[in-house]
Amino acid sequence: MLTLTEMNTHREDGTTSEGCDPVEKSNVVLIAEDDNEIRELVCTQLELDGFTVICVTNGDQAVSESRSLKPDVIVMDLMMPKMNGIEAIKTLKKDNNTRHIPIIVGTVVEEKEDIVKSFEAGAISYISKPYYMPELKARINSVLESKKLYDSLMQSEEKYRLLVENSNEAILVIQDEILTFYNPRAYELFDYPDNKLRSTPFLECINPEDRNEFREYHDRTLLGRRACPALSFRLLSKDGNFKWVEAKGVLIDWDGKPATLHFITDITARKRAEEEMRFLAFYDCLTGLPNRLMFNEHMNQTLAYAKRNNTLLATLFLDLDHFKRVNDTLGHHLGDILLHAVGERLIRIIRKSDILARNVEDICNTNVARFGGDEFVLLLTNIKKAQDAAKVARRILYTLSDAFVLDSHKIFITTSIGISLFPADGQDGEALIKNADKAMYHAKNLGRNNYQFYADSIQGGTPERVTLKADLYKALEAKELILYYQPQLSIETRSITGTEALIRWQHANLGVVPPADIIPLAEESGLIESVSKWVLRTACQQNLAWREAGLTEMRMSVNLSSLLFKEEKLVDLISEVLEETGADPSFLEIELPESSLIQEENAVKALRDLKDMGVRIAADDFGTGYSSLHHLRNFPLDVLKIDRSFIKNIPENSDNAAIVAATIAMAHSLNLQVVAVGVETEEQLEFLRERGCDIIQGYLFSPPLPAYDIIPLLQEEGLEVTD
Repeated sequence: MLTLTEMNTHREDGTTSEGCDPVEKSNVVLIAEDDNEIRELVCTQLELDGFTVICVTNGDQAVSESRSLKPDVIVMDLMMPKMNGIEAIKTLKKDNNTRHIPIIVGTVVEEKEDIVKSFEAGAISYISKPYYMPELKARINSVLESKKLYDSLMQSEEKYRLLVENSNEAILVIQDEILTFYNPRAYELFDYPDNKLRSTPFLECINPEDRNEFREYHDRTLLGRRACPALSFRLLSKDGNFKWVEAKGVLIDWDGKPATLHFITDITARKRAEEEMRFLAFYDCLTGLPNRLMFNEHMNQTLAYAKRNNTLLATLFLDLDHFKRVNDTLGHHLGDILLHAVGERLIRIIRKSDILARNVEDICNTNVARFGGDEFVLLLTNIKKAQDAAKVARRILYTLSDAFVLDSHKIFITTSIGISLFPADGQDGEALIKNADKAMYHAKNLGRNNYQFYADSIQGGTPERVTLKADLYKALEAKELILYYQPQLSIETRSITGTEALIRWQHANLGVVPPADIIPLAEESGLIESVSKWVLRTACQQNLAWREAGLTEMRMSVNLSSLLFKEEKLVDLISEVLEETGADPSFLEIELPESSLIQEENAVKALRDLKDMGVRIAADDFGTGYSSLHHLRNFPLDVLKIDRSFIKNIPENSDNAAIVAATIAMAHSLNLQVVAVGVETEEQLEFLRERGCDIIQGYLFSPPLPAYDIIPLLQEEGLEVTD
């Protein structure tokens, strides 16, 4: 990009101060942006597309450089130091030398008031941040084309008519609600006979659903007010179809009377692309049902309503029994057809259910989702009692037991269903889905083709669970708790860069109890702080012991309960253990669930306190809590761990593959290391290597091992990853 000094060496006649050779003139774009990362990205991308770019960091500089360098277009951030974007726009528009320069505003603020103020000040377009570069380039090119058109109009009537008639944009004039002028491109766009266009009120050419919005937009334009830079609406064709268009209007004098001049662009292809992108992002391509992301967004909204109104919800987690046999015997193609047919039956069941709210047609499609493989999740709203959920579960079992006739094959299949209830079995979507999943596995253990409630089958006051809680108190003193360590391997160097400490409970009667059972027990029993402190202390001491034995220095990752986060005990606990053990904080990595980062108000402060200590921070189970890019940028993270549920079906599952690839790219753009959890096959490893994943963790390299079994791995160099 050109610095301000370099820019000043370019003369207006196309030569430079270092010689007399002319240079090819390119459009000059001034970027006013105080965010270094965004500014660097935008400037670099625009230069690659042939623009000459001037970069400034505040409103004062934007005004000063615009006056001296006369850029062709300005992209102005609204929130900047010294002078904000709106004040800078006002200043430029008051100056005769700069008032003609078109200004596009960019802001993360979605308040319409700020957008209105920017247009009242003189901006002609806006774009939301973070920038989507193809859209920004299109905006700039569109503004430049409009600017060229405006300049030409001012030069001569002949040039005006020539440009209008040959413009790629449809241009039209509306006066007294009738089209009084339109160029050839507009005539092609409307697809109506000439006499109909000139005699029919323009509103009748617009989709009825969009007419009120266009009328308001047109009225504001007639008053000289532009509350938005452009309006998108649908134009009707004579065959009854419609085209999406985007209109930018301005008040003009037409034969002595006020009229509105509109520049209209056909955006039908863009709208279709947006719909396709939305479908790929939020829906399962195979069944057309919402995917995990869409379902979780809908669930969060439904939970918020349920909390306000004290209503019950039920989450049903379904897994088809022996579905693998269908794929193995009849092929994956028929298996895919079966999954689609199952989805259709589930939607019909929900529509027939009388326990949903009255607007069933609007919500049923978001109340059924496919989570991947042969797993489906249903959300039942507005239920009165648990038996309402049981009634739907029985209906599902009955309906799915009927034969599926697919490609002349008669297929019989059953399903196992787990049910969790809000608020009894969880306060958030993640907990409800997880507990319904556990109940589903319990249903499978009971012989399949049945349903089980989470409270009855997993948790609650059963004698076994009460005994386990009591035993956990003794386990800390009896040294029944042990740590296993799973190595984390650098894909590039094939060396171990760290290990994750995983708790196990060597129960005297039950054998080894896994973390998935220990942590909930500790939370319920009020022992989570004591257990977490023991895990932290033991892990730090073990890492010190390895280092003192001369083994490779590496990080120790410890996954802590989000309950410590909620109770604001996390920072003090870690500080106390580090001081007690003398461990180097730079070798400690704390893993926290992604969902807890988004949900806790004090998350940023707590994480910054840990960073000040020198501790590394990882977002664990990424993909299950659905953070936005904006959320991630707010947190002082070092590592992003992709949840195993997204890894297990790649590269075969195209949806998961796309999510994993996008996650790696997004994390790297934020300078985060990426750890893929649950890597079990060479195909998964190769996929991750090609996408630039940094570290893997999983059974492909090593299962979790006791401390003494890790030592031989740490002593090896150039480790081979084998199945």
